[in-house]
Amino acid sequence: MRDKIFNTIINSLFSLLAVGLFYNQVIRAPLFMQLSQNNRIRVIQLSAPRGKILDRNGKVVAGNRVRLDCVIMPQEFIDKENGFSRLSSILGMPEDVLKKRFNRRLLNPFTPVVLAPDISKENAITIEEERFNMPGVFINANPIRDYVYKDAAAQLVGYIGEIGQKELDKLDRYGYRVNDLVGRSGIEEEYDNYLRGEDGGMQIEVDSKGKQNRVLGLKEPKEGRDVYLTVDIELQKYISELFGEGRGACVVMNPANGEILSLVSKPSFDPNVFVVPDNFKIKEILSGKSHPMLDRAISCAYPPGSIFKIAVATAALEERKLSTDREFICNGKFHLGNQVFDCWKENGHGPQNVINALKNSCNVFFYNTGMLLGPDLIAKYSQKFGFGRPTGIDLPQETSGLVPNKLWKRIKMGETWYNGETANYGIGQGYLLTTPIQVLGMTAAVANGGFLVRPHIVKRIASVDISAGSIRKLGISDNSLDVVTTSLRKVVEDDNGTGVKARVKGLSIAGKTGTAQTGRGTTHAWFVGFSPVDKPKVALVVLLEEGGKGGLNAAIMGGKIFKKAQELGLL
Repeated sequence: MRDKIFNTIINSLFSLLAVGLFYNQVIRAPLFMQLSQNNRIRVIQLSAPRGKILDRNGKVVAGNRVRLDCVIMPQEFIDKENGFSRLSSILGMPEDVLKKRFNRRLLNPFTPVVLAPDISKENAITIEEERFNMPGVFINANPIRDYVYKDAAAQLVGYIGEIGQKELDKLDRYGYRVNDLVGRSGIEEEYDNYLRGEDGGMQIEVDSKGKQNRVLGLKEPKEGRDVYLTVDIELQKYISELFGEGRGACVVMNPANGEILSLVSKPSFDPNVFVVPDNFKIKEILSGKSHPMLDRAISCAYPPGSIFKIAVATAALEERKLSTDREFICNGKFHLGNQVFDCWKENGHGPQNVINALKNSCNVFFYNTGMLLGPDLIAKYSQKFGFGRPTGIDLPQETSGLVPNKLWKRIKMGETWYNGETANYGIGQGYLLTTPIQVLGMTAAVANGGFLVRPHIVKRIASVDISAGSIRKLGISDNSLDVVTTSLRKVVEDDNGTGVKARVKGLSIAGKTGTAQTGRGTTHAWFVGFSPVDKPKVALVVLLEEGGKGGLNAAIMGGKIFKKAQELGLL
């Protein structure tokens, strides 16, 4: 009985299978024939918008706009001669250029080819109207980057570009694909994993003329996460405009927590050029002698000149080589054996203690101080202030600079260290190289009572706060810091201080000027400062490449920036 039931079930199943096969192969055969001859399945990638980059007040610094691309699906683009001829007429581009572009970008019959990116709305409408006469041609709307402030924030924000084949070989396992856009510098590169979204796709059924019949499947793209900066874009824009055609860098930071309020490098470039590549403009940028893509704030190292006297004075006070009572006589020259080293003031400053020497930026005083310390102690305190290593700012391509000592020279050059090199070390010249962001770290450490803070630019990603930075106590006594702070206040607030041009009515400002020799007969101009002196909220560094004396344009710019920060409510 059981066998009979089992056989009945099996026979029933086979009967159903036979009926199903007959239905699909005979009854529905004409339908499937029609689908196979006249219809195709097309898969369209739906690009995900990158997350927005916003400033501390929620203003969009890098957003997205819609780009209309003329795209060809190779497997459907049968009548090429007619297609290219019509597209040439619509787009106003030579037919041979379109053909070469198509062949160059063709990967396989199933991968869409972007023939003409970012076409006008009018051309897109015309192509859509002509689409039935050009099978395989369609318009694809994609979100693309829009850098609102153009060259004012280029090094800070960075730019995006198409992924290369070598990069793709390494990153395809992480979801990257051909023609994907990736961050190339700045925030775009550093936070690319957060900013890039997750692409979607649509599977549609189209007829032989490319007309859509129905949507078979849809996966919505997922937008990348928004990144919120600590930067005030209005301050950023203002400082960028202050530079004009000049070269250099300026960084403004909250010395208490390391929040970067502005980071400007000049000359700069418009990152929008790389979004829809303009080869002529890109070549112009890349071959420019002024190197506009360099981030001079973090990627270039310079001799610091007299601003380094802050570190030397602190070292000498801590090591008890100096006190506020000890003086050196400056008559305009310092004699060391048969060598003579000049002070910037030809007739000299007369008797100088450490407070007046910093206020007047007396070279002779710091030649003497450098000799008291020696190169290894100067190097020790330089490293304590963060020189000679990256600050850890959340931007790519930060350089370390150079802090020399006796051992370094022996290993690097195979030579002994000379006393004349120690004298130059005392005024921030010689082998020493520093970045503007490192100099700002030293300035902030004096301002905040002896803590080295890690500068950072991103406050939060979406709703997640990531702004907590590292703060390290330097172990420098309050007494030494008080002496240095008093001196720096006199630099700006005394009528004969070297930084008097940075003075702003109603603000207490401490600062230091610097004029660094380049070895080419020119000088870089530096100014560092912080305000208010008692409870600093803003610290800054200004570097003007080949900008003359630090007490002139650099100090003037510093004062203007403090005033603007006050207007913006940052002070």
